[in-house]
Amino acid sequence: MAKVQRKRKSSRRPLEVPEAELPQKVNYMILAFGVIVVILGFLVMSAGDAVSSLSVTTAPIILFIGFCVIIPIGIIYKKPKNTGTEETTA
Repeated sequence: MAKVQRKRKSSRRPLEVPEAELPQKVNYMILAFGVIVVILGFLVMSAGDAVSSLSVTTAPIILFIGFCVIIPIGIIYKKPKNTGTEETTA
């Protein structure tokens, strides 16, 4: 016969995430700025005629900057760590 294995009670601790890994206020501000730029891009796109240079060139550039530059920076950005080796001058 096969032996029955008893389940051990495991002492599960909550997952600890270092403070540096969590999004900071700066990240949310950059993301909010990116969303505002994207909304601005859509407004610019809808403001011009279907074949105007505003709708065809300017708005896609604004949208590209919002979606592909600002929002990823808001996700990836980390504050630089203070090493404490700065010299103070009197």
